[in-house]
Amino acid sequence: MRIGFIGLGNMGEVMAARLLNDERLSLVVYDRNREAAKDLIRDGAVWAESLNQLANQCEIICSMLPGPTEMEEMTTGKDGLLKHLKSGTIYIDHTTNSPELIKSIGEKASDRGIHMLDAPVMGDRQSIVKGVLTMMVGGEVQPFEKARPIMQIMANEVIRVGPLGTGCVSKISLNAFSMSTDLLMAECMTLAVKAGVDLSILIDVMEKIASNSEGKFDEDARWPATLLQGKFLPSRFYLKLAYKDYRLFHELAVSNKVPARLVSLCEMETLEALNNGWENHERTITATLQEERSNVKLRYESSTG
Repeated sequence: MRIGFIGLGNMGEVMAARLLNDERLSLVVYDRNREAAKDLIRDGAVWAESLNQLANQCEIICSMLPGPTEMEEMTTGKDGLLKHLKSGTIYIDHTTNSPELIKSIGEKASDRGIHMLDAPVMGDRQSIVKGVLTMMVGGEVQPFEKARPIMQIMANEVIRVGPLGTGCVSKISLNAFSMSTDLLMAECMTLAVKAGVDLSILIDVMEKIASNSEGKFDEDARWPATLLQGKFLPSRFYLKLAYKDYRLFHELAVSNKVPARLVSLCEMETLEALNNGWENHERTITATLQEERSNVKLRYESSTG
């Protein structure tokens, strides 16, 4: 089976690489920047010179793009993907996207006999390399079941959450929760440290709590590897994309008349960080604003460092 993959950035490249490593598949790739595909091409992927060329070769096509604007342009813009997809093709968008845009494009795809799934992921580049990724999928049951084996090559957890668009609703909501928890943690930890708790002891307590619930707070986790080390480049997840995800959450909250005061505060905090020129830094750099306000630095050398 030939699989197409569009968008070979920070996340897309490693997701495509997992498909390429499966001997049952052949992989066709496309990106506006051919340089982004050089490692995949070296390892055996087929380069498509255009979306048309990719669409004509593949039964299932995946895309992973920075956001709604790029995805809409790629699918429905001049010489967009939808013009070239064959009837019966399954198109899976992994972009963290606007649910309304997904449903709109899904309707256009359906009119052409194309099955669309939205399948954003929870995880980052490092977790994909480790084979740990959760994929939340919206769409009809039949194309989901057909495409599930392909998605399971990229993610160890593939969960259908409902009709088209609900994958992005789930991702936006859970992503906002995850990112807001980071910022709330910054408030709590700066208070504890300034009130006299040793940071290393506090982290030890957190590790013990985490080991009894959601997994270890170890040095590979986002906070210890970034904020606690003061290392925000290279980024696991760009701050500009975090802000985009907050904006998507805000739009979803407004459209459903759901108050979201705390998440809105976190969104404004992220915007302030963007205004410092940190758009391509790791998103946890936002917590340094709380450090500055508190005159406390949360820096910690692990026992193995």
